[in-house]
Amino acid sequence: MASLVDKFQAYVQQLTGHQPAWRSWTGRALPGYLERRYDPRLAMLGGQVWLVVFLRQVDVPAPLRLLKQLEQLAARLESPVVGTCLVAEHLPPYLRNRLVELGQPFVVPGRQLFWPAVGSAETVQRPQRLRPEPVRALGPVAQQLLIALLLQRLLPPVTITAAAGALGVTPASVSQAVKALEGSELVRSQLEGRERFFTLAQKGDVVWQRAQPLLRTPVRQRVRIRDADLPVQTDICAGESAMAALTGLGEPTEPVYAVASRHWTKLGEALAVIPTADAGTSLVELWRYPPEPTAAHGCVDPLSLYLSLRDDKDERLQLALQELMEQIEW
Repeated sequence: MASLVDKFQAYVQQLTGHQPAWRSWTGRALPGYLERRYDPRLAMLGGQVWLVVFLRQVDVPAPLRLLKQLEQLAARLESPVVGTCLVAEHLPPYLRNRLVELGQPFVVPGRQLFWPAVGSAETVQRPQRLRPEPVRALGPVAQQLLIALLLQRLLPPVTITAAAGALGVTPASVSQAVKALEGSELVRSQLEGRERFFTLAQKGDVVWQRAQPLLRTPVRQRVRIRDADLPVQTDICAGESAMAALTGLGEPTEPVYAVASRHWTKLGEALAVIPTADAGTSLVELWRYPPEPTAAHGCVDPLSLYLSLRDDKDERLQLALQELMEQIEW
């Protein structure tokens, strides 16, 4: 809690010019449910004594319940105070807005101070970026973003905005993907002005090997339909068809194509699914992410292709996969 106290002191002094002077707690002992959630302290500020309550836990009660608990803390004091101020590392935007409406002073150091009695109410518009944490598995956007970097589909300097445009997703999605990749030490990022730039943390082949436990097949499902029913938009080769185009593997008996699973809902919902291979049928792989942004020469990208087939026990495919990976220029 000491670091939050230090942040509070520095932030309040910066915005108001007042230095909080701490006093000994003179209240009665707290019941367990209040002690677990709050760390109440007394502070002299601007010639008046305030009850300053530091939030211990990440979860916060609903606004009216929170105010009631702050009142319970103030009621345990032996002498009255001029008011109560809540201090937290983070408060959700809705809760901050409600506290302003209810007139409850609060401080989120580095982010917002609402404390009219001490003469300041200020909001910092840019939220503080949370420390990236490692993940157990990469989400679809993070996986495709990493593949785009490894295959140099995105050339440095790479920004959140540029990557979002190239992958056809929102900047918020890319921002979360970069956090996941950075937390797993696969990329490095830095903020320059209003843009965040990022790049691979190490050489491509090293990052690829390091990422293996976090990567999974892009294929959610495979469906078989008649060639005549194949939608026009489904024209990117995948699976053994892509392997045949990129290596010495022979052509499969059925062509294989890839399409984003979310797009297939509209493209293929009315098509008849064929249960077994037959003359004039094709396999369609429904992918977790659209194959188009990283595809080249009519085929899915080689790294996604490798991930889609790496668990196949066919020796022919395993030999072809080795050949495929030897072609990658890291």
